[in-house]
Amino acid sequence: MSSTAMKKKVLLMGKSGSGKTSMRSIIFANYIARDTRRLGATIDVEHSHVRFLGNLVLNLWDCGGQDTFMENYFTSQRDNIFRNHSVPAHPKCSAAGDKPEKFRTDH
Repeated sequence: MSSTAMKKKVLLMGKSGSGKTSMRSIIFANYIARDTRRLGATIDVEHSHVRFLGNLVLNLWDCGGQDTFMENYFTSQRDNIFRNHSVPAHPKCSAAGDKPEKFRTDH
């Protein structure tokens, strides 16, 4: 990565099985949708760097969505996970009721 590259941190966060890793693989690794079925669950956080649109470098943080990991992201790992993030990206749950109670914002 050259020093002139603009770097942006992108957090992929959401419920387990919501499609974060599939979305990353389709957009940045040229997977076709049916090939994402073979992807396993993300454990903790997977980091990758992708050059995008010339001089933009995306620092992708694909965060596992299991309840234990989600709780840690917002407690013990909060400073690390949310430091210098530019773009939060989270696949939308099919309904607000799909979210675990402790992560809901509508109560």
